[in-house]
Amino acid sequence: MPSDPSPAAVALDSKVVLADWPGRARVRVVGPDRAKFLHNLTTNDVNRRSPGEGCEAFVTSLQGKTLGFVTLVILDDAILLRTEAEGLPPILPHLRKYGVLEEVELEDVTASTFELHLAGPLAGEVLAAVGVAVESVPGGSLDHVAAEVAGHPVRVVRERPIGGEGFTLIGAAEGAGAVRSALIAAGTALGLVELPGEAFEAFRIEAGTPASGRDVTEKNLPQELGRDDRAISFVKGCYLGQETVARLDALGHVNRLIRGLVIDAEAPPPGGSKLFAGEKEVGWIGSSAVSGRSGKVIALGFVRTSHTTPGSAVIVREESGSEASATVQGLPMGTG
Repeated sequence: MPSDPSPAAVALDSKVVLADWPGRARVRVVGPDRAKFLHNLTTNDVNRRSPGEGCEAFVTSLQGKTLGFVTLVILDDAILLRTEAEGLPPILPHLRKYGVLEEVELEDVTASTFELHLAGPLAGEVLAAVGVAVESVPGGSLDHVAAEVAGHPVRVVRERPIGGEGFTLIGAAEGAGAVRSALIAAGTALGLVELPGEAFEAFRIEAGTPASGRDVTEKNLPQELGRDDRAISFVKGCYLGQETVARLDALGHVNRLIRGLVIDAEAPPPGGSKLFAGEKEVGWIGSSAVSGRSGKVIALGFVRTSHTTPGSAVIVREESGSEASATVQGLPMGTG
């Protein structure tokens, strides 16, 4: 029998949660060529974005492989590139290599900034209580505004990495404690729950939000992530890797796709564990965790298209040789 939902799951679905978005990295891209530069090295149409907007994108290699999955926050004087810290090593040297040809500078501001995520049906009420009017944040994904919380400037970004209506607050590191305390004080009466990193990770997996370095690696092609409508422009001009992406679009399909998995196991399998149907290898695991909603082990994995139908049965085989049965699910996933 499934376990009762955790307090964190109840709060995300009906109240509000707050998390230090774990393991994040931020790079500030400045200079007159910043938009053109990122436009030429990612899958989305950066040139058409205005300050106050944002977009998802894949940083692609010359061969069209995914070096990383990023979000771009367009500011008046810079573009803030955000991804996972473990996914930054392939991205940053790649960008710096091509940056020498443009008037751009890349500054890793991870250590000097913070990123808090507020999510759930009452997230807007918490923001209003600290002086941020939700209606001031445009309704599009990754739209954002400048605001002030507890006397500290923040950038409030509308996004849903863990499924519920959400807002990410980004600011200078010295204000992190005060901003967090203000949000907690405002949310306590509304039932706010602070999320530990492992709970955030489980919700992220259920929502189907991929993480660079775990779910998105150089083994992937952009269309395998199932985010074509959000992260790939098929009508923009040439960019690095565009020929491969366009060829796949013309073919109409890829050989594997990201999917959710519910695994009959006591503990989450390590990333890289293989998926089998009989003796045929049909994919691999990226991220895994224990669901706060069902108590079951869940994962994001890449599955051959022959086994992507929800309900398909596969076997997870770890490097140690241990095995567990698993059921394929669509994204976002249910875990019942």
